[in-house]
Amino acid sequence: MVSQPQKSLEKASSPSVELLQIEARVKAAESHKIVAITVEKIRQSLDLEYIFQTTTQEIKQLLNSDRVVLYRFNPDWSGTFVAESLAQGWLPLIQQQVHQPELVENVSECSLKNLSIPPIVDTYLQDTQGGRFSKNETYRVCYDIYSAGFSKCYLKILEQCQARAYVITAIYQSQQLWGLLAVYQNDGPREWQTDEVYILTQIASQLGVGLQQAELLKQTRSQKEELATTLKDLQQAQAQLVQSEKMASLGQLVAGIAHEINNPVSFIYGNLKPADEYTQNLFSLLDLYQKHYPQSVKAIEEFANLIELDFLRSDFPKLFKSMMMGAERIREIVLSLRTFSRLDEAEMKAVDIHEGIDSTMMIIQNRLKATDQRPQIEVIKEYDNLPLIECYAGQLNQVFLNILVNAIDALEDSVVRGRWATKKQIKIDNPRIYIRTQLLAPNQVTIRIADNGLGIPEDALKQVFNPFFTTKPVGQGTGMGLAISYQIITQRHSGSLECISQPGVGAEFIICIPLIQQGIDAPHSLSILENNT
Repeated sequence: MVSQPQKSLEKASSPSVELLQIEARVKAAESHKIVAITVEKIRQSLDLEYIFQTTTQEIKQLLNSDRVVLYRFNPDWSGTFVAESLAQGWLPLIQQQVHQPELVENVSECSLKNLSIPPIVDTYLQDTQGGRFSKNETYRVCYDIYSAGFSKCYLKILEQCQARAYVITAIYQSQQLWGLLAVYQNDGPREWQTDEVYILTQIASQLGVGLQQAELLKQTRSQKEELATTLKDLQQAQAQLVQSEKMASLGQLVAGIAHEINNPVSFIYGNLKPADEYTQNLFSLLDLYQKHYPQSVKAIEEFANLIELDFLRSDFPKLFKSMMMGAERIREIVLSLRTFSRLDEAEMKAVDIHEGIDSTMMIIQNRLKATDQRPQIEVIKEYDNLPLIECYAGQLNQVFLNILVNAIDALEDSVVRGRWATKKQIKIDNPRIYIRTQLLAPNQVTIRIADNGLGIPEDALKQVFNPFFTTKPVGQGTGMGLAISYQIITQRHSGSLECISQPGVGAEFIICIPLIQQGIDAPHSLSILENNT
């Protein structure tokens, strides 16, 4: 039989054990809740800087400690403090490592050695039979660094960190040691509680997961950017190739037409002068007949009146003169076509760029004429006295063509939008294109091509040289003309191409290239005559 007092003792002790168990469960629930809240804050972003700062700040506030740091290992096991939350009055380790590089160099070696072997006087690890070492989770708890039996090396590091007590846990990313999460008490020893260590290890574990996710996101974004860049490069290369082929075909077509026209025109032009001489001789013979035989027969007089001989004699020289002028004009057009195509000057050589500009103007002459919708576009040239310039003449002509066509398009668009809409405005401010060249000492030449249209909006001006950018309607522009022009000037001629514009006033393209090129050899895909070089 058990005595009555003994029964009362058992009844009294049983609620006490149950109460302790309830308190332990409540405390564990609170720990889980704290971990969940902290992890939730950490996972609000996958930005590493945000994760680092949030982790250290939350842990410092949660454990009411003096310092919380994140230390990241490098591949050679050196490392760096990457984040820190610090109470007032203590030296920041992130700043200290800049002035004392040996600090982070020694942290890695000494920390790893001491983390791997539990010290004799580490009561927490002894009481918990190795703590979470048995679960392959490495951490260390130290109540007082001066009673923990640390090596002199590690003790020196801890003193530099102003630490007196700490909890350090390892952070693993995909089973690889990424770094350390350390909580320091600096003002004296501290009895770390089991739930505090649990919270810290759980946060370190979740931090490793967050780091892995952030790293995967970073890799995904990097791959996405690389793919986008590659796709953009491929699209640009494809467009350049198409444009290059179009310009090469245009060069061949222009050269072929020039050649076909040149042969018959040369024959006509070459025979006009002898024909004029023969005509003059016939007129002289006619004069002799009239002088010596003033009384002609009736049939001759009737025929002379029929053909209006006097008018024919006065008009025929004018007719020949007109034929000479027409043949000369055709020869000039042929020369301009040949100059524009530059089949014989596809490689870099010294040329007169004024000839290139003039030949390009000849190609687009028809677009400058007045139409039912607008007056004639006036072209004002202000040429400086320039020497011959080393360049790829055909490609430079392509640049002139692209910019001039854009200027004409801008002027025509200005007409549609109401500029030069009245006769009064037409008389005062006709549509104009200005072409100015200037020699800049010691080795630079500028070519300015401007129009007095409505100008380019500021948002479009920033993208005007971007591939595929165009403000023209679908089907009227590829968005590659100015982009290729920019590459021709900057890459093939070591120059610059810029655009300045003022809304309502107009736009101006400024080309600047050196007189003499030095060892430039750019991709052939930019050449408008690639197939002929």
